[in-house]
Amino acid sequence: MIEIQSAFVSQVEPIEFGDLADAVGALSGQEITSGRARLQINERSGNGLAGAVYYRGSLRTGSPLIPTVKVEIVVSPWSSTKSEIGIRPLTHLGRFDSMRSNRFYSAARAVVQALFDQIFTDLLFEDSASLVLAA
Repeated sequence: MIEIQSAFVSQVEPIEFGDLADAVGALSGQEITSGRARLQINERSGNGLAGAVYYRGSLRTGSPLIPTVKVEIVVSPWSSTKSEIGIRPLTHLGRFDSMRSNRFYSAARAVVQALFDQIFTDLLFEDSASLVLAA
């Protein structure tokens, strides 16, 4: 049996796709950090299936031995109430069990979680500001 392996690191959360795509678009040009890992989100680079949007970016793993990894940040619908953010390396990582790959996976998982944390904070702040304005 052949084992399928992927370098795509993603997370699904209960945020509608339109809201998530807008939130990531608003973060274009910014850097998301988690510990020593840093994700730079650059300009939108294209569209995918089911309306998915792609952004160029770079991921610094925090290791002086592993240079910056060029990545693609993918925002896609998962269901009617959930969406996914994923990070795909555009730089060759070598073998799936290499130190370079392991550093990428660890850093990518951390920054995807930090990215969602930032988006949840922004969305909660936006909702509370609109409630105050409506009062």
